[in-house]
Amino acid sequence: MVEFDTYVNWEFDPPVHHIGINQNSLSSLIYARWDPGSHSGKAVNVNVTYNSVSKNLSVFWSFDGKAHHSLSYLVDLARVLPEFAAIGFSASFGRDPERHSVNSWEFTSDLDDVDEPRRLWILVVVPTACFLLVIYARSCFLAVKRREKNGYIALTDIDKEIGALPTKFTYQELLAATNGFTDDRRLGRGGSAQVYKGFLSHSNRLVAVKRIFAESRHSEKVFVNEVKIISRTIHRNLVPFVGWCQEEGEFLLVYEYMPNGSLDHHLFGPRRSLPWAVRYGVALGLASALNYLHEELEQWVLHRDIKAANVLLDTNFTTKLGDFGVAKLIDPQFRSQTTDVVGTCGYLAPEYFISGKATKESDMFSFGVVALEIACGRRGYKDGEVWVALHKWVWELYLAANILGAADEALGSGFRREEMECLMRVGLWCVHPDPARRPKAGQVIRFLQLEDSVPELPHDAFNGPVSHRPSASQLGILESPSAPPIQESVFRKLDKSCLLKSYGNTC
Repeated sequence: MVEFDTYVNWEFDPPVHHIGINQNSLSSLIYARWDPGSHSGKAVNVNVTYNSVSKNLSVFWSFDGKAHHSLSYLVDLARVLPEFAAIGFSASFGRDPERHSVNSWEFTSDLDDVDEPRRLWILVVVPTACFLLVIYARSCFLAVKRREKNGYIALTDIDKEIGALPTKFTYQELLAATNGFTDDRRLGRGGSAQVYKGFLSHSNRLVAVKRIFAESRHSEKVFVNEVKIISRTIHRNLVPFVGWCQEEGEFLLVYEYMPNGSLDHHLFGPRRSLPWAVRYGVALGLASALNYLHEELEQWVLHRDIKAANVLLDTNFTTKLGDFGVAKLIDPQFRSQTTDVVGTCGYLAPEYFISGKATKESDMFSFGVVALEIACGRRGYKDGEVWVALHKWVWELYLAANILGAADEALGSGFRREEMECLMRVGLWCVHPDPARRPKAGQVIRFLQLEDSVPELPHDAFNGPVSHRPSASQLGILESPSAPPIQESVFRKLDKSCLLKSYGNTC
């Protein structure tokens, strides 16, 4: 009847850790939020009372001995429970170990004494019922393990409440909105999903529906990962999340529709007409999004697939970073996470490609490539021909004191020289082979706003021995510990690897 829930199941639960009162159901009739994580290691005192006259079932709890929190519900237990019922506990935490334990408990009642035969009957029934509860809990646990073995994953806990859950759509709603997911509604295709334009008639709203490939054995994992991250992130430079659907074997995510498409379409498409003021604003907006993900959240988010195709533009050409399918949440006590290398060729940091350790610095490398693409109007890498990596080409012009020679010819003279040089220098710093020398997103914002001057790059930054490079403190770029040096050979290895794959597909 009384539930102490530390695992959010979207089908039955509210989106927070909670204490609830249930009646023959997994869904709570009434609940109140509790936060055991903020009181880690402390004992919680709980008192559950029921008054058979007022029909009031109440729960009182506290972490300091005083009952500051309570929850009450009117229910006639005589109509809910059988004449004889067992009192006890049952717990299951699915695939994870149970983090909580019952230190002690007692049960008291003011019922009249029962006669000896009935007392004996209770002594037999209560232990038997408790034993059956334990068997049932174990069976549930084993069922969860079997589902995992067969490739199923339960929706994971969302630790941070966002006020209200996004809308849960039915499959039929989204099928109608996209006209049956027809090809003429398809906006794009990625490594794990296709995106369709949709129209929600009941709200008169255009949306983009991301349909994750259901035949992939990783489809549910991708879906859960993206929902877990985007549900807790709200920022003006992130694509707004509208809702979701998990039905009939389909995994669907609904986002706000971006009428001006993706940045790569404007930079590399047939009509390259994005003016400089918009381009510079896009770079600044992307840096703002990364600063939010890297510095402003309780758990950092590493995007791991920053590229021009994932930078979307709304009606006002405001930057909206999207596609969090391979993003990762990182606890602040860890600076990196070792994972399978994912991302897009041409945007991968060399140390991430080699070690598999994703970091803020590897995200900033990807930002640097996008920054150079914005300034130069040229892809970072191109498949099928001999192609000099964009950052190497800009670097050679920088060494020749002609960095503005890399500016996109489509702009003509329609750009501010100070801003163009600033963006190119920032791009080169972000793709520096030593991760510790790359600026943080917050520093990039100050550079692009021309509040701080971008330091000169040492002439041996990309091909000289590490011992000849200035320290991070000398350059005023970063104060983080220096990462292992990455030599030019790593760039050659990365170049060769990425030329084996089609541009735009995930590695």
